[in-house]
Amino acid sequence: MTTIGSWSVLKYPFNAWSGLQQMHEASARGSKGLASVIIACRDELPYLEQTIRFMLTVPSGCPMEIIVVDDGSRDGCADFLRRGGELSRRVHLVEAPGLGPARARNLGAARARGELLVFCDAHIIVPGGWLGDLARPVLAGQAHAVCPALVHTENPHLIIYGGTLSKDLSWVGLTFPPRSLSPVPLAPAGCLAVGREAFLEVGGFEEGLTTWGYDDVEFSLKLWLFGFAVAVMPRVKVVHISRPLKPYQRPGKNLTRNLLLLAALHFSPHRLARVASMAGRYPGFSESWARVSTPGVLKKRDEYFRRRVRDDDWFMHTFGIPV
Repeated sequence: MTTIGSWSVLKYPFNAWSGLQQMHEASARGSKGLASVIIACRDELPYLEQTIRFMLTVPSGCPMEIIVVDDGSRDGCADFLRRGGELSRRVHLVEAPGLGPARARNLGAARARGELLVFCDAHIIVPGGWLGDLARPVLAGQAHAVCPALVHTENPHLIIYGGTLSKDLSWVGLTFPPRSLSPVPLAPAGCLAVGREAFLEVGGFEEGLTTWGYDDVEFSLKLWLFGFAVAVMPRVKVVHISRPLKPYQRPGKNLTRNLLLLAALHFSPHRLARVASMAGRYPGFSESWARVSTPGVLKKRDEYFRRRVRDDDWFMHTFGIPV
């Protein structure tokens, strides 16, 4: 058992379960009590409109604004916000040219006014009071980032309470339900509330991750290493709609590069060498390794190692991750 602030972090049975500079200049605190719901999307017809209508219909339990970042969609999924009418007056639309999920979320955050930033997929169904339940522990200082339980439509009987990593650094959903607000290694960005100040302190989502994969893993890990706490609120259950088309998901060498960038930024030399050896058989390894071995990445790595208050050994040991 490890103590983090006022929490005791248990080793759960896990096998069971740059627009940011603008944001700094505007305000580090944001509008007190306001939650900015940020939906970065690409080709989300018809889910985006459905998600927004749910958010505006059910009681949120917290004052909110909704920001949609349409990241180069080709299916017109955000056209309903361009045509005028009630929804366009209640939702702020930001146009982007295809930045990728990490950069698109950061762009939305740079436009946000709230003290709390809530990143959401465009294909979720939220329950009544969801926003207030996620906001309270963050605004009260009990945690710095909080995710709900996720119910996936492809398997509605399986509820995911955040995630962890397997020995090959693949995402593993946690299915062991905690009784109340509890520390969790990784929080999925499909629905994630984070305090504005913590978000700014860690630099937001890693903009070097220009495609899908490891973006929320890197963000959660960075929060923990910089001294913040990530938690799951099990009583808030958000439905995540499984889609046949996943525009941001591009497997292969892009995923290899993202994994290596995560390791290059945050892992100690012995763990980085282990990951590089493991990834040597993955698609596009040589090209990916060359792209993460640049002076810019090494400079950021040095900065992170100077600023962090916990190391990756602490993270792996505390959460029982065999890497």
